[in-house]
Amino acid sequence: MFFRHKGHLFKLLEAINFGSKSSPELKVKGLTETYMQIRDDKKRFDGKLHEGQLVRFVDGKHLEFTYHKDGAILVEVIHPSGEKEHHNPYGEGDRWIPLEDIKTFQPIMMLLLSSMASYYPTVIEEKNGLINYVVKNDQIFEFSKGQGALVLIYFRNKNYPLAKYCFEGVYSDVLMSLNDNLDLCIMIQKQSGKEGAGSWQMNSFLFLDKLDGFDYLNGVLRDHIFNPIMAEFMNVVQQDGCYFDISEEMMQVIESVDPFYDEFKNNGIPVQVHKPTLVRCLLDCLDGKYNEYLKLPKDKQMLRLLGLYMGVQVGQNFRTDIL
Repeated sequence: MFFRHKGHLFKLLEAINFGSKSSPELKVKGLTETYMQIRDDKKRFDGKLHEGQLVRFVDGKHLEFTYHKDGAILVEVIHPSGEKEHHNPYGEGDRWIPLEDIKTFQPIMMLLLSSMASYYPTVIEEKNGLINYVVKNDQIFEFSKGQGALVLIYFRNKNYPLAKYCFEGVYSDVLMSLNDNLDLCIMIQKQSGKEGAGSWQMNSFLFLDKLDGFDYLNGVLRDHIFNPIMAEFMNVVQQDGCYFDISEEMMQVIESVDPFYDEFKNNGIPVQVHKPTLVRCLLDCLDGKYNEYLKLPKDKQMLRLLGLYMGVQVGQNFRTDIL
C-alpha cells in the first residue's frame, strides 16, 4: 500500500495473504519506525493513546503482524542480534474471530500517524501476483501544523454494506479481495488538535480492546461507511470507478436533488428514476462544471432536473448540456 505526499510516493505497509484463496491468513509488514500498544489488563480501550501502554520498535522492517485463520494474532519482532520475539497483544493463547466466522467486519489494527520522519520516497515494483494499491487522494495524509491520520485496517464480509469514498477527511475503500467471502479494507481519517494524531510526535501501532473495540467502531461507523443506504447510493453513482473523491461542490450538487424528489413524495407521485441514477446522470452531464450549476436559481435547477429525469425515464441520451 502506497500514498502520495508532496509529489512523492511512499510505502505505508505490505499486506500478504500467506494462506490460500479458500483459507486466507494475513501478514502485515513493512511498517516504519513505530510504537506498538501493549496489553494492559487494568485499563479498557478508551479510544486514546497512553504513553505507558506503548513500547517502541525502532526498525519497522523487523516488525511483522499476522492474523491467522483461527483468530490468533501474533506480532513478531526481530532484534538487531537476530533474536526473535513473539507477542500476542491480547495474551498468550487468546483468539479473536476465526476468519470463516466473520459475518460483518473485524478490525485488525489501527495506525496513528503523525510524522513523515521515517518515510522515504520509493517507486512501485511491478511483480506477478502483487497488488499495488495507491491511496486515491493526495491530501488525506497531512503532517504539518499538528495534523496526522488514523488508519484502520479491517476484514469485511462482502455481504456487509460498505460505502467507498473520500469526503471531508474520511477515506474508505477496499484494499484487496481475499476470497469469495472476505475483503481487506481500509479507512483513513484526518486527525488534528490536542486529541489527534498530530499531538503525538510518533507513529503508533494500536490494537483494539476485545470487549469494547468492536462496539466502539460499529457505533461510530454504522451511520457512515457501513450505512446500507449510503453504500447502495455510492455503488450506483460510482459505476465504472467514477466519483470516488467527492468535493464540497459535488456534494452540494448531490444534495440539490433532494428537493426534487421531495416533490414526488409530498404529492404521492411514483418514482420512475431512482435518485442515485439521476445523480449519476447529473454529474456526468455537468462534467465538472458544478459551480456553474450551483449558481443557477433553485427553480431553474428544478427545471433542469425535470428535463433530465424525463430523458432518463424514456431512455434517451441524457449526456447533453444541462447548463
